[in-house]
Amino acid sequence: MRHYELVCVLKPTLSEEELNARVEAIQNLIKENQGEIYNLEKWGRRNLAYPIQKFNSGYYYLINYKTDNSKLAGILEYNLRITEEVIRFLNMKIQVKEDKKEVA
Repeated sequence: MRHYELVCVLKPTLSEEELNARVEAIQNLIKENQGEIYNLEKWGRRNLAYPIQKFNSGYYYLINYKTDNSKLAGILEYNLRITEEVIRFLNMKIQVKEDKKEVA
């Protein structure tokens, strides 16, 4: 099972309903392609280090998911790249250390 960490920055001009709809669409895309989301954090509106598309701030979201589908990362990155509401994103494969319990 592969574990991934996705950080998305969405446009600051979006309303609360539009933000929720976009995040829900990302979640549905992950679930439709055999992914399982185990952590979703809304970091809120933050200033960017430098202007991107004439925006100085954006809404940050962190999504941790796992999957056996090796093509999910590519599908997700393609969809985020063509979505106008997404300013930037970073999708990384992470190593998760699972604790093995010893049986005495």
